[in-house]
Amino acid sequence: MKFVNWKMNKKILLVVVLSLFLWLDSQAQFIVTSASKGSSKTINNRNYKSSTKILLPYLEDFSNYTGTPKSNYWINGGAWVNTDYSLNAPTLGVVTLDALDDNGRLYLGANTAGFSADTISSSFIRLDSIYSPLPRALSISDSLYFSFYFQPGGGYGPLWEKIGSTPSKKDSLILEFYSSNDDYWNIVWMTEGLSVDSIFANDSSYFRYVSIPITDSQYFNSEFRFRFRNFASLDANPSYAYVGNCDNWNIDYIYINEKRTWDEKTFKDIAFVEPAHSLLKKYQAMPARQYISSEMADSLAIKIINLWNTALISNYKYNVFDNTGGLTKQYDGGFENIYPFIETKDFQTSVNHARPIVDFAYSFDNNSWTWFDVIHTIKMGVGQDDNTNNDTISFRQVFENYYAYDDGTAENGFGIEPIRNSNLALGFDINVPDTLTAVDIYFNSTYHDANLKPFYLCIWNSLNDKPYDTIYRSSVLTPSNDGLNKYTRYTLSHPVIVSGSKFFVSLQTKNDDYLNIGFDRNTDASENILGNWANSWQPTFIKGSLMIRPYFGYKAVVSLEKEIEQDINFNVYPNPSKGRLNIETQNTNSEIRIVNMLGKVVYSSSYKQELDITYFNNGVYVLYLIDKETGRQSQKKIIVNK
Repeated sequence: MKFVNWKMNKKILLVVVLSLFLWLDSQAQFIVTSASKGSSKTINNRNYKSSTKILLPYLEDFSNYTGTPKSNYWINGGAWVNTDYSLNAPTLGVVTLDALDDNGRLYLGANTAGFSADTISSSFIRLDSIYSPLPRALSISDSLYFSFYFQPGGGYGPLWEKIGSTPSKKDSLILEFYSSNDDYWNIVWMTEGLSVDSIFANDSSYFRYVSIPITDSQYFNSEFRFRFRNFASLDANPSYAYVGNCDNWNIDYIYINEKRTWDEKTFKDIAFVEPAHSLLKKYQAMPARQYISSEMADSLAIKIINLWNTALISNYKYNVFDNTGGLTKQYDGGFENIYPFIETKDFQTSVNHARPIVDFAYSFDNNSWTWFDVIHTIKMGVGQDDNTNNDTISFRQVFENYYAYDDGTAENGFGIEPIRNSNLALGFDINVPDTLTAVDIYFNSTYHDANLKPFYLCIWNSLNDKPYDTIYRSSVLTPSNDGLNKYTRYTLSHPVIVSGSKFFVSLQTKNDDYLNIGFDRNTDASENILGNWANSWQPTFIKGSLMIRPYFGYKAVVSLEKEIEQDINFNVYPNPSKGRLNIETQNTNSEIRIVNMLGKVVYSSSYKQELDITYFNNGVYVLYLIDKETGRQSQKKIIVNK
């Protein structure tokens, strides 16, 4: 099997640049590709005017929102705020610059030599005066410093685990200050392309800290601004189809204030580093009907950082609220010392805060949909730190009618080597038999719609945790993309009963095409992903989750909210049957379909009053009566006992 890691990002997918081949078997290949990002409205920086001016101290750590940079702080040109693309950021959330414009396309004039890419510019900042505790003018003698953290994309460690694309040496990230005196942007700092590995080797940290003194009098006015820009370059490849997004830069914790020193690298701030996670072992969401208490995780992994220069006392808690707002669980990790990251190069190690236990189970009616909100907080034990925006994270645990391994965001695309009739499968546990009616799939948008290739949607039962027997195969389907991270629903032509301990959903290519499916790199369901080449199912070790979500029950046939009537009245007798059935109904313009407990259709015909099923094996079956005009359907369990 040959595993391939491609350069990655989160904007509209362009088919990607090959970065690594790992040969494990000559017959098979998993392929990870770049993904898409949301669009950000670009404002003309040159003509920018605003009545809003920001006062010192200035702090932006991108911790309490995602998507387009907030308009009262930024004039944006292609950058975007996220919690998905950085590794061990100073605090939760970063802003990312890369090689695609705000519409998710390669910049016009993109080339292998180098081109100007994203730009994010600040609003006006008052560097002429300070207003707290008393108003007074600012000058060079006030020791004003501009600091920030940055990280090149690509992550750290094995290539198949990395998120994003590492800038090449000829690429660059640039910081400029605006001079209102001559209406000109001056370069005050820049770095060439480098890797997180090189930063970690030198700094023992995943982000590099930069501090710049503001010593030029031209900036001490009421219209100071700064901006970050990046220069990118496309990789040289033998095929244009392989050229895609590249050269990511993550920026965090931008801080401007007076009375600072060049070596000041600490902030009185205790913060979360990563977003909140599911309290289930495997899933981000699961059907209410399938939930049992053993699905709960034993503990959580929480990253908390102390950015101060001495140990602080902190108190970590999480509370769980039901869908009415009622408190159903309280966890209090108590007071613990958290030591400064600048010294330890480590996050909170106390298990009461870093590995809080999950010693409860959700309680609800499994026949009803519901959700729970899990709210995490971290506070100083005495007093308050200087930045409370990063002290709270939350997660909504959904129990409806679908499974989800993924968190709803595609950092990459995933597929298998384009070989005719190849299969990519994702497995799901089943605790009680259920009726599968639809599957949601997120297909990445691709350059020149290269992803719109025919495929078959298949459902399998399992044997030894691998797909074993096909119980459903659709007619030819075509991928579609309705927007960033928006799923397409594929309704099954008939309901499929899934039972046993596990079932699989697979996509089978009709031709020798590559299907680019959304791939979430921040949750890991790799143990449930298998590829099939030449009738051989093979696992992958590429960490992530396919954005494929199976849906159950009649609600999935139309939507999550709108219910269809289930009022086809019919009677079946005798039941149990020795081999003959009578069906009485007023809906004679109907289709009869009988499905066994493996989900296979064993009988299908237009309505008949009497059926001969003497050839059926003894056992339990489900008989569906489906109105040919309205699509309404009802079902009854039948037993054959000859």
